[in-house]
Amino acid sequence: MFKKLRNRIIITTMATTTAVLILAGTIIMLFSSTMRPEPEPPRNGITISINEPFFDDQAFNDYIKNDREEGNSRLLITLICVGLLIEIGTFCIVYYLSQKIVEPVKDTYDKQKLFIANASHELKTPLAVIEANIEALDVSKANEKWKRNIEHEVTHANKLVLDLLQLAKMDAGNNNSTPEKFDLNKEIKNHIELFKPKFSGTITYKPNTKSKTFLLPKQNILQILDILLDNATKYGHKKITVVLNDDSIKVTNDGTTIPKKDLDKIFDRFYQTDKTREGSGLGLAIASALCTQNNWQIKADSNKSTTKFTIQF
Repeated sequence: MFKKLRNRIIITTMATTTAVLILAGTIIMLFSSTMRPEPEPPRNGITISINEPFFDDQAFNDYIKNDREEGNSRLLITLICVGLLIEIGTFCIVYYLSQKIVEPVKDTYDKQKLFIANASHELKTPLAVIEANIEALDVSKANEKWKRNIEHEVTHANKLVLDLLQLAKMDAGNNNSTPEKFDLNKEIKNHIELFKPKFSGTITYKPNTKSKTFLLPKQNILQILDILLDNATKYGHKKITVVLNDDSIKVTNDGTTIPKKDLDKIFDRFYQTDKTREGSGLGLAIASALCTQNNWQIKADSNKSTTKFTIQF
């Protein structure tokens, strides 16, 4: 992420510098051609510095033309050399400064990740204790609803803590999964069945007819699928479609769509397009991190009626 930020700073600065140098060079070339005074042709018999007499105006004009072309060539070469030196100098300066600019941001981000990891570990134990004590409570029927509310919130907090812990592990590079051969068609069908009770519409699956066995990190691909299905059941209205191809899985839902301005941000941690809905904003961030870890690609497309997520593996 920080490498991309540094490269963006370098590319933007170098592009701006190059555009300014080209514009300045063009203006200098134009002014050098238009502002040079027109010399008067010499009279017959008068010689120039090369000791060659001019006996007519045509010979003199040819000499002036050649001299101007040669002068323009020298000026162009000089401008190019100066421009290259400026470009090299600018690149060195920008490369050094971009590292200095990104460094404090990276340090802050690393401290934030460390805090999240430590806080998640610390919260895990008290939440487990609270959950155990809730189960041990013997409450009356009148207070049963309050117990259910507490259990619901504890479950939600537990999921948030587990998500944060998983992100912390992936940040530390400790979440590797070994590829294994398995029937992906069958696994997708099973996972779709788990989500059907949560969705009032229909979930359609289009399996891969060419191959059933895939060599993939099973745990990772199925976790991403669960995240996308959970997201689709929350925002879909009547229809969800899951398609398995030779090298991709596509999950499409109708209903609530994603504005174009949010498409580049939905994979950021804690980002939510709809703040009123339940969720932590970590699901798609985990899916994106898992894809990055496995050198896969995940992208989102949204139009007026549907939203589609594609995992390219």
